[in-house]
Order: sequence, then structure tokens, then C-alpha cells
Amino acid sequence: MSRGIKNIVNSLEAIRNLPPDVASVEGHSLGDAEVIAIASLRSLRELDLSGCDGITDHSVSRLRQVASLEELDLSFCNQITDASLLALAGLPALRFLNLNWCYGVTDSGLTGLGHCKSLEVVSLWSCEEVTDSGVEALAMLPSLRVLELPEFAAITDQALTVLSAKNTSLESLRLDHLNEISDEGLARLSGLKRLRSLTIEGCPKVTVDGVAALEKAIPGCQISFKT
Repeated sequence: MSRGIKNIVNSLEAIRNLPPDVASVEGHSLGDAEVIAIASLRSLRELDLSGCDGITDHSVSRLRQVASLEELDLSFCNQITDASLLALAGLPALRFLNLNWCYGVTDSGLTGLGHCKSLEVVSLWSCEEVTDSGVEALAMLPSLRVLELPEFAAITDQALTVLSAKNTSLESLRLDHLNEISDEGLARLSGLKRLRSLTIEGCPKVTVDGVAALEKAIPGCQISFKT
């Protein structure tokens, strides 16, 4: 998220005392009641709820009312499910969405997010239920610049093939501990002509030769490779 001044809140009273035109809020140990109150802040652009593991779809879905919302961090909010994503997909200005360690996120939710045309950054660390289908849905996002895929998920070369074929805006991609990604899939990424950063770690079917070939195909891309 951006580094603007945030209003830090940890209670319902603190939220009610926020100015009506507040633009950035960081919540600590909030529950559903507090997030529902935040949903009434109609000038809000940035909301950091990371670590608020007590919140559920009941409140997160209400954030669809905040049409001005551009950046949302839900990392470690591990009670939320695809229902939240289907609601958030209707936000017209949402650019940044962090879903790290949201274990209830699946392909169904990402398919819904595929309709959120404003999305530019999506992070999915530890969303292990995601498969090729979910990645392929995100590949359709016209403004997607940064995508961090979940470790240990059932994602294969097929997802990379579709990502390369359908996406023209991707600049940064992270592939960590994906056992079915191989040099063949890596070669498909040569179609991502705007790619400038690629991180590959713990993908046993990716070799030094495969990485070297991609470096030659996209000379402007900085590749970080660890076995």
C-alpha cells in the first residue's frame, strides 16, 4: 500500500471519531462491527485490515459500499471466503488487493475478481486452494501489473500459458514453491513484453537453462532465481 498518513484505529469509538473525509485507515484487532462502521466512510481510499483475523464476510462484503476505495489489505484475515471477493469485485476504483494468508480464497472468488477491471496489484501468498482456473481469470484483468501467486498451490504451466496469451500489462510476477511449473511454462512468459521483475524460488522443474532462455527472450526483465 502507499505510504500516506494513516489514521490508526482499534475500537468502534475511534472509528466514529474519524473525520468524514478521512482517506486512509489502518485497523488493529478489529471485528465485524468496526469494519461495518468503516464502510460508512465514503471518502476512504486506503484501508489496511491486515491481521484482523476476527473479521468475516459479513463485514468485508459491506466494503462494496465504499466506491472510492483504491487499496485494501486483507492479509491474515483468514476467516474471509470467496463471498467477500465477489462483493469487492464491484468496487470501481480498487487497484491494490492483498489476500495473503486468506486460506478460504479459491478459484471461484478469483473468477469474480476477474470482473474488477481497475485491479493492478493482487497478492495471494498461501492461498493454496487456487489453481490454474483462478490464475486464468486474473489474466483477463486489463490493468494487472503485479501478481504474486500462492506457494504450494496446484498451479501448472497451463496458467502461465494463458497469462502470457491474455495479459499485456504485467510488469512483476512471483512464482514460489510451485511444483508443476517447468521450463516449458517459463518459456511461455516470453510473451509478457512488459515484464520487468520475475521471482522464481523452490520450483523444482525450473532449471538454470530455462531461466537463461527467458532472460534472452526478455532482456529487460530482472529474474531472481533460487532452487
